[in-house]
Amino acid sequence: MACENCGAPVTAPAKYCSGACRQRAYRRRTRDVTPASGSPRLDTFVGRTAELAGLTKLLARHRIVTVVGPPGVGKTRLVQEAIAHRQHVMLVELADATRVTDLVARGPKPALLVLDGCEHVLADCAALVQRHPALRVLATSRELLNVPGEQAYRLNPLEQHDAVRLFCDRALAVDSEFDDSAELLDTVCARLDRLPLALELAARLVRVLTLEEIAARLGNRFAVLTTGPRDASPHHRSLHAAIDRSHALLTDAERAAFRTFSLLPGGIGRELADALLPQGWEMAKRLQAQSLLQGGERPKMLESVRLFAFGMLLQHDSIAVRDRLLDVLAALPEPLRTEEADNIRYAAKLVPDDDRLVVDTHESDETEDVPLSWREERLLRVAAMVAEGLTNKQIADGLHVSLRTVEADVRDLKTVLGVRSRAQIAAWATQA
Repeated sequence: MACENCGAPVTAPAKYCSGACRQRAYRRRTRDVTPASGSPRLDTFVGRTAELAGLTKLLARHRIVTVVGPPGVGKTRLVQEAIAHRQHVMLVELADATRVTDLVARGPKPALLVLDGCEHVLADCAALVQRHPALRVLATSRELLNVPGEQAYRLNPLEQHDAVRLFCDRALAVDSEFDDSAELLDTVCARLDRLPLALELAARLVRVLTLEEIAARLGNRFAVLTTGPRDASPHHRSLHAAIDRSHALLTDAERAAFRTFSLLPGGIGRELADALLPQGWEMAKRLQAQSLLQGGERPKMLESVRLFAFGMLLQHDSIAVRDRLLDVLAALPEPLRTEEADNIRYAAKLVPDDDRLVVDTHESDETEDVPLSWREERLLRVAAMVAEGLTNKQIADGLHVSLRTVEADVRDLKTVLGVRSRAQIAAWATQA
């Protein structure tokens, strides 16, 4: 037998190897297990009426339900609302857990066991669920537990009108004079993928920034969306931390695919994925199962996730991946070239001086264009301002961003372009 706290060998019938382990286990139980009727939330629950009804109906019909979705989509909050008025609920918050102990075996079995944040302890959670076949379980995770009888409830970003409502609700909570009819609201919410976490973090900024200033900083969203409440778990205090939590769980091969797919905002086709990477389509399906890609036949990244992956690409093998992509796109036969038209135009914008890609302007008028992200647009603007001979300080003042941000942009430009000096950046910008 093993100690239920640290795993050290013990002799039956003892559960713990020492009094210290017994006390640690007790403290963890009192911290991690809370009744559903605990302290009420101080903020309002906005939207998700249909989702709440759908999840409630699914819980009534199935023993195991797992709410899955991308980082920051609001899985925890939906579940909190779903169990708010239920009795005999055991809630286990797994954000900081390194292993899952069998709390159910030590006391009266609850009517519903809620496992919140299972992705980093999936095996332990699956084993716990299978040890108690009569127990009803509601879990949240970036991917399924993959146990018999499990039903998935996939949570998507908010509808646009609910995203605007949520932003305004949170903004008015910190600034009663916030203009909830501002024209930029739709744009800001769409740029933030209608993700509740991103919207709430951005709304908290209205106490110090105008909506126009917030919109201008979204190209560097991971540097500004860092103002989560103190009582939130670490991965709910910043957008970067929320996505990084999922990224940290990927294998090396999955991370390489994640970085590569950041250059495909037009969606990922099977043939293109396999041409870019060994088992590329299989990698795409694995990332989709982990909620880092969305959609069906041509999955794609939410823009916030893509910008995170693009940032990872800049730190690793960006030149090799970019050149491989350009070679593959240039060699595509019809009808694949038509199918990948958005990705081809995106690559042509990203590297405008490369003659491997020839974009038909008449063709681009007939299909929806995929614009560069605000991050990438700013890199191009920084390159143009470097070519004008402006200093980093002058560029920062002109773009209304910090000097540190411009310095990082200049470093990223050198990485993307494969150059070493500002003069070479200027030469590239002038030629482009």
